[in-house]
Amino acid sequence: MTIGGLKKTSSPLALVAAAGFLMGGMALTPAVAADLGGDCCADLEERVAELEATTARKGNRKVSLTISGWVARDIGWIEDENGKDEFYSSGHGVSGSRFQFAGSAALTSTWTVGYVLRARVTQDRNSGTLTQAGASHGPGFVSPLKTDKNFIYFKNARLGTFVIGHAYVPTDGVAEISLGGRGVTGTSEANLWNATSLNGFNLEQGVHETIAWVSPTLRGFTYSVAWVDLNGPTAFGALNYDTDGWDMALRYAGEFGPIRIAAGIGYTFYDDGTNGSNVTGSASLMHTPTGLNIAFAAGTENDGGFNNAGNAADIYDKQYWHLQGGVNRDFTGMGNTSIYAEYGEYDYDGDNGVLAAGNWDTTMWGLGVVQHFDSAATELYIAYRSWDNDNVATSNVNQIMAGARIKF
Repeated sequence: MTIGGLKKTSSPLALVAAAGFLMGGMALTPAVAADLGGDCCADLEERVAELEATTARKGNRKVSLTISGWVARDIGWIEDENGKDEFYSSGHGVSGSRFQFAGSAALTSTWTVGYVLRARVTQDRNSGTLTQAGASHGPGFVSPLKTDKNFIYFKNARLGTFVIGHAYVPTDGVAEISLGGRGVTGTSEANLWNATSLNGFNLEQGVHETIAWVSPTLRGFTYSVAWVDLNGPTAFGALNYDTDGWDMALRYAGEFGPIRIAAGIGYTFYDDGTNGSNVTGSASLMHTPTGLNIAFAAGTENDGGFNNAGNAADIYDKQYWHLQGGVNRDFTGMGNTSIYAEYGEYDYDGDNGVLAAGNWDTTMWGLGVVQHFDSAATELYIAYRSWDNDNVATSNVNQIMAGARIKF
């Protein structure tokens, strides 16, 4: 059996016996120990080292190790205006399964060093395979395992946190701020539902190779900035481009009597000759006695892109806004129940581009319920969304998604 990458060769009974031997040996008086002969315990340290090597540990004696993550599975049904429909099972939804290793250690009296290594287990269909309900869904599954995070950090209470490696950049999540407890399904990142390839945008930059700094929290405000390696494929993937950019975000969280507030805004600039940039953000309010809450997100992106010669080019403009409202409180004694409604508009303007000319508009509305079970760190959910896509092949799409997420 393998535990934590180490091979376990000792049975539980052997471990108990060894522990009893060690405890008995330590209880012996010096005189009795001498009577047993000088060579009886010569290999004791070697035996202890072997037992330690076959036991899963929370890091070594200096650097901690914490294993966490969640497993999320869902089932869904999708149909379009042509009467095509499909029932499917997925491991994605909005929150794909993932596991994480993290730890830290005191570097000096004022500095902490730490690491995070996280992988996402997708095993789900990508956006293309659910673009048109009833279309060919044959293969078309994304890579089952991908690196989410792989970075180290140095933290100081006064100077903040410095990050280097493969990490989420500052703007990631800045458009998903909500106090409504519905993050497992209700998100302005509409494309994560995989309903249509044009159903929404993710203007946040996600995961990249980065060097970042996160400030200490001051009066509820936290600022973060990063240099980001934005290497990636061109519009149709024929070539790769090589560029970088800057990404920054400002977040706030606070309470004013019965009102709780959380908000954030982010800005990204592409240093690639296109003068491409985007601004995105969100804000959420909750009345804590009743659980009534509202969240609003919006963003715009301009002109950043590359043609298939690998050169910077003006490709498109995007704008969107998304509104959610509902209640999030404990009605059952098992955990909070989040009930919500949502509406969003997503607009694309490709008239200035050489690759994706044309305009289209998408509107979306939906309903959902997320039940939290505090005793089991589990969420059960069911949600519905209706898409109205103008000027695209699949103009109307309806989708239902239900599932569970278990955290560990």
